[in-house]
Amino acid sequence: MFKFLQSLADFFSYWYFRYLMVTELYMVERWEQRVTNVGFILLFLLLSYFNSAVLLSFTSPLSKYVTTSLIGDTQEL
Repeated sequence: MFKFLQSLADFFSYWYFRYLMVTELYMVERWEQRVTNVGFILLFLLLSYFNSAVLLSFTSPLSKYVTTSLIGDTQEL
């Protein structure tokens, strides 16, 4: 069990290191990293909310219209 937790910690450590390298956050101070990480998390949460609240409410009636029109067209053939 301990080996599994160690490998899981190594996995997340590796991907966090890659994240720091890609975003170039390894060059800034620790508090600047945390502020940027909080900003990324807030951006991700806002985009997720927008996707679920706005886009799905718009596309749901559209998808019902498209599927009913396609089903209606196939029944006429």
